[in-house]
Amino acid sequence: MLKITADTNIFISAAIAKGNEFEILRLAELGKINLILSMQILKEFKEVASRPKFGFSEEQTSRIFKHILGICTIVAPSISISVIKEDPADNRILECAETGKVDYIVSGDAHLLDLKNYKGIKILRASDILKLQ
Repeated sequence: MLKITADTNIFISAAIAKGNEFEILRLAELGKINLILSMQILKEFKEVASRPKFGFSEEQTSRIFKHILGICTIVAPSISISVIKEDPADNRILECAETGKVDYIVSGDAHLLDLKNYKGIKILRASDILKLQ
């Protein structure tokens, strides 16, 4: 079973449309992939989803948060990484992935995708992760 860490943008996209990102969450729900997250990633999701531009109500954000929480494994990174200088928040994804010993990071974020690989962890788009299934 694939172990993946998903970036916040994957959850936002999954909440907006039933595309590749939604399919990643569906596979986690079905137990076909092991979704590894940290509380920092979940906190960032809540903050981002609360932005007016997305139009989610507080209730919708809370419901999505609880759903994600129910289909993931939470790890508590004890390492601090500073690889991505342009957007330091992206380092939380790397910390989670390394701590959780995942196979892949799934993201739509250019800062992460440009790395392509971090300590043997491949960084791919949702569509590329789905091709591995």
